Amino acid sequence: MSMVSQYLTRFWHEEDGVTIVEMVVIVAVILMVVIPALVTLGQAEEARLEEIADKLSK
Repeated sequence: MSMVSQYLTRFWHEEDGVTIVEMVVIVAVILMVVIPALVTLGQAEEARLEEIADKLSK
């Protein structure tokens, strides 16, 4: 993760600055990682809640 933060810091401090295209690419990469992780967490949470509901209904 250190390499990513160094890369983003370098982009931020360059004289030219970050262009819109670069920002879109960065956001797209971040979303490609975050969205599947959130979906997986949501599915795990849903399964856990169903398990608890089954135990409570018995």
